[in-house]
Parts: sequence; C-alpha cells; structure tokens
Amino acid sequence: MQMVKKIFLVLFVVWFAFTVFMPKRNLYYQAERMLASEGIKINEKMIREGFFTFSIDDAVIYVEGIDLIHVESAQVTSLLFYTHVTVKNVQMDKSLASIVPTSLRNVTLSHTLFSPKQITVSGEGEFGIFHGTVDLVSHRIHLDFPETDKLGMLKRQLKKGEKGFYYEKSF
Repeated sequence: MQMVKKIFLVLFVVWFAFTVFMPKRNLYYQAERMLASEGIKINEKMIREGFFTFSIDDAVIYVEGIDLIHVESAQVTSLLFYTHVTVKNVQMDKSLASIVPTSLRNVTLSHTLFSPKQITVSGEGEFGIFHGTVDLVSHRIHLDFPETDKLGMLKRQLKKGEKGFYYEKSF
C-alpha cells in the first residue's frame, strides 16, 4: 500500500511541476504565429502568467489587416487534462452589425482529455445566452439559443428546433 501512495505522490508532483512550469507564453506565441499564417494578427496590451493560468488584456484582432474584434480580457486555464478559456467583453466592428451581433459579454470554451473529440461552448451576448459544442472530428459547430425573444437579426441565420433555435455549421 505504501508503494501505491508513493507512486501517486510522484505522479502528482510531476503533473503539478509540469503544469506550473509549462511555457504558457511560448505556447501563446506559437498560436499567434499559426494564426498569422492565416492572415489573423493579435495585438495585445498585456500578457500575464499565473500558476495554471495565462491572461491577455485589451487585445485587438486584425483579419487581413482590418481591425475587426476587440477583446477586453481572455484567460486560459490549463490543468493538462482540462482546459478552460474565458473571453470577456468582445466587441465586433460596427460594419459587421448586419451579419453578426456586435457585442458578447462572455464566451467560455472547455475541453477535457476524457472527451477529446469535442469542445463545449457557452456564452452570453446582447441576443441572450447560447450553449453548444464544437465537434473536432466531424468539423461541426452546433449552438443552441434557448431565449428566442432577444435574437433580433440573428434569428434569420438560425434554424428552428425542439428546444428553440439553433445554429449548425461545418468548418
């Protein structure tokens, strides 16, 4: 029994050390380089690292050189087997107002090692709340919008389902 306890203690110490000393900033810069090859650039005001977290404040996202998205803050929490991303106060450019809602209060993305094929998404915007999944194998996004009275112009891009409206798209 003592041997089992020692093995679990060693595994815990290795996991803890790996997550705390993980090069979070370097992983962010690598992701930034990958996005730059697709024409997406991120200009952030401040980058902060914690034990298990990585935060970006006042980011501006440029697509093909056009200033399209402003993000107040984004925080990534990673425990290796569980990753949680929270993005707050997303403002889209006003020129996109006829296509998509221009303001999101928060968006949360979660991914677990126990369900590696999908990412869980939820959030809240001027149109109400939404929740759904991103299937990484079939390359599909499915978002449910249970509050139908606030959808406004977004409603014409959605389909009617059993639980309200939903959005489904392949990527």
